[in-house]
Amino acid sequence: MSKATISDVAKYCQVSTATVSMVLTNKGRISTKTRARVLAAIDELGYIYNQSAANLRHKRSNLVGLLIPDITNPFYAELIAGLSHYLEAHDSLLFLAHTEDNVAKQNKLIESLIGQNAGGLVLCPSKETDISFLETVKKRGIPIVLAVRPMVDESFDYVGTNSFMGVQMATEHLIKLGHRHIAFIGGAVNSQTRSHRLGGFISKLLEFGIYPSENYMVSCGASRAEGATAAHKLLQQHPEITAVIAYQDIVAFGVMRAAKDMGLVVGKEIAVVGFDDVPDAADT
Repeated sequence: MSKATISDVAKYCQVSTATVSMVLTNKGRISTKTRARVLAAIDELGYIYNQSAANLRHKRSNLVGLLIPDITNPFYAELIAGLSHYLEAHDSLLFLAHTEDNVAKQNKLIESLIGQNAGGLVLCPSKETDISFLETVKKRGIPIVLAVRPMVDESFDYVGTNSFMGVQMATEHLIKLGHRHIAFIGGAVNSQTRSHRLGGFISKLLEFGIYPSENYMVSCGASRAEGATAAHKLLQQHPEITAVIAYQDIVAFGVMRAAKDMGLVVGKEIAVVGFDDVPDAADT
């Protein structure tokens, strides 16, 4: 028995193939009654919609890629969930990939998405991302939105936080609570985002007449363990520190662990502020 075709469905329902196509792709103005009739016919005839073939015909699929550098970071879990729900509501599929902050792996995954006629790409770029490569991808007709990490080229759409202002607000809050020995922990030395956050930190200290000591600013990897190690070392060397601004929440969790291990009561003997607002932060 031959497979049912879109023409068979149209003939069965006495509608055009264009109408059947609009029902399948959830586009166009189709009455509820006609839509139900077409769907019933599809079920009755056992018609299978070939999405891959449709992608080739229309040159673009309903697949949207999300490339992230660190799948273990709870911040990215929130991003994945939010984007997934949005795409699902708009009849699109999420292709999730973990680049491990490796630019070669990232570029290979992007090429794979192009090969699948992806409808778009949300990219949290690796540190070594080459803007010229992304320009080439854009010229091939793949819409790109950069997230979390900004790039120098402003021709790309970007969604992210105002790192400079966010840390300014956190720093001012701590100063108004009476803290004068405030540390900044986290982020990679060559990170543009870290530069923005550190800039907000330093500018607010200067605004209140507080000298920004380089000894109070240390970098570390994005993990609880590295946050704890950096904080333990810093607090041992500088016991006068009474507050810490962490580059991100996952580092803040490590800072709090180190403080507790050193016998400090977080919230009383030392203040800790993170950056991300992940759900776990509400429970600390």
